[in-house]
Amino acid sequence: MRTLSDRPRDSIRMDARLDSMTRAKLDELAKRFHQPRAAIVCSIMQWGLSRDQTGTLDQRESQGPVHHLYRYVPSDLHDRVERAASAAGVKLAPWLRQMVRQITIEEFPASWHEATPHERSHDSRIYSGRFMLRLDDQTRETLEELSTHFDTSAAEVIRQLVAQAKPEDFPKSWPMRAAERRTQPSRSL
Repeated sequence: MRTLSDRPRDSIRMDARLDSMTRAKLDELAKRFHQPRAAIVCSIMQWGLSRDQTGTLDQRESQGPVHHLYRYVPSDLHDRVERAASAAGVKLAPWLRQMVRQITIEEFPASWHEATPHERSHDSRIYSGRFMLRLDDQTRETLEELSTHFDTSAAEVIRQLVAQAKPEDFPKSWPMRAAERRTQPSRSL
């Protein structure tokens, strides 16, 4: 369970409160761009802020049941979106749902479009090894936050962390367990 001390610096936990349609679009965008949902939400919020908001926004509440989607977003971005939503006469969640409905693929960062399917392929010739990781919720969220913060893929974040890792960065018990295993006689079948 995350605590306030686990929260990224200068960020706020936001409930996106998406209906089924907007949640499906968000999931589709995350899959298409191979980006965490938090990065997609932040990009949509920034795009929405850059739009001319002189027109009125759709005042409807969600279409169907609301799916709570909690994500950490930069505090300053959250504050600017709350002000924009208030100026448009709506709360943050309806404002965000409206932006998700209106944004098009072309509105996302060019760098997200530049990666070719070949570069994203599981059979990539760029990297010789492939690993599948199982992550607990806290680790997955931290990885998503780092990926969003640095605007890069989770795989790139992991590669960077592994490249920087030194034996002294790991728990003290790991070398002791490894030494114990080396001294134990091997069992034959």
